[in-house]
Amino acid sequence: MVTKNDEVKVRAKNFVDELGLSVTAFCRNANIGRTTYYGWQSGEFVLSDKTLNRIDQYLSKYHF
Repeated sequence: MVTKNDEVKVRAKNFVDELGLSVTAFCRNANIGRTTYYGWQSGEFVLSDKTLNRIDQYLSKYHF
């Protein structure tokens, strides 16, 4: 079963990779820290629903 955390994580990674956006720029625009981004991407922790929703809205704005 794919969780919202997993789904948003993949979309965020694709967004950064496909657009060639730096992680720093993504984090600034999504209002999360780089350490948070890397910890989340590595599976070290799961983001709160509030943070996931914020990232989801940011990605949706750019059709990701």
